[in-house]
Amino acid sequence: MQKISIILCTFNGADYLGEQLESLLAQTLPFHELVVQDDGSTDGTWQLLEAFRRAHSERRIRLHRNDARLGYNRNFLTAVQRAEGDLIACCDQDDIWVPDKLEVLAGALGRAPLVFHNSMLMDNRHREMGLLHARALPSLIPSLGAVLYPRAYGHQLLFRRELCETLVAFADEEISYDYLIYTVAAARGALHYVHRPLVWWRRHTAATTFNPSAPKTGKWDGYLQALKALRQTDNRERTRRYFALLQDRVAFAQPLVAKAVRRMARGSLVGLLDVGRLCLRHDREAAPDAGPGRTRRRLRAFFLPLFFVRDHGRYIIRL
Repeated sequence: MQKISIILCTFNGADYLGEQLESLLAQTLPFHELVVQDDGSTDGTWQLLEAFRRAHSERRIRLHRNDARLGYNRNFLTAVQRAEGDLIACCDQDDIWVPDKLEVLAGALGRAPLVFHNSMLMDNRHREMGLLHARALPSLIPSLGAVLYPRAYGHQLLFRRELCETLVAFADEEISYDYLIYTVAAARGALHYVHRPLVWWRRHTAATTFNPSAPKTGKWDGYLQALKALRQTDNRERTRRYFALLQDRVAFAQPLVAKAVRRMARGSLVGLLDVGRLCLRHDREAAPDAGPGRTRRRLRAFFLPLFFVRDHGRYIIRL
């Protein structure tokens, strides 16, 4: 039986942390250890954690407190290095896990480097807001599409500890930790997906990104916005910098994927179009979730690098 480490990063999360901790204890597949790294909370979070450890001294609960603020992403990227289990599950401080989350993911991992699941969105009053992935993704995500368009948040991930050997090279970068883990895993092979919602993912109504009823857009609006994003110099530069780091620090098992990363790292329009043409030739690996019809799949495959600029280029790495 492989041992699972849960990595929980906290910062001023006392209001909701108790529910999350109780859901971890309720797992049908017990974890080997819970590693908590706090980023300098001032609201009673640390005291709550200490009390939780005392109350459950029979469980392996390891608490660490940062000497200086690291921020959300660096906190996770350094915390995962503390894991001693064979598998690692990332954990947010304000969600609720369903009881068989670890059991389902461990069973679905197979030989893949990473598996992720669907989530049920809720507001801070526990009101259901629908599935994160309303349409089922493929159960197997090929490396090319996964590297060019990461699509899982940290709370969805279960991955092998061997990935930490690569992740440690990024510990000082202000980079989206969850997309980085997803990409580093995809560099080694195809990823697995479970469509079941295994976490209640809390979306706070006070957050500026909270929008329970986003307006519907036309069929071609996403493609139009991807073309417009090419004029966003910050998006383009973040994209270039992210892929340049991947090119320098990650070993890609498939030459096809390594070639796509090198061309994305150029940061030029020509480089992006070259990747689009490459994806067009390998459309099944680039866009396995495009739905029925080869024309739609090929179109989505060609636009995949532009979708990255449009969506992930807004924030994936700090300029």
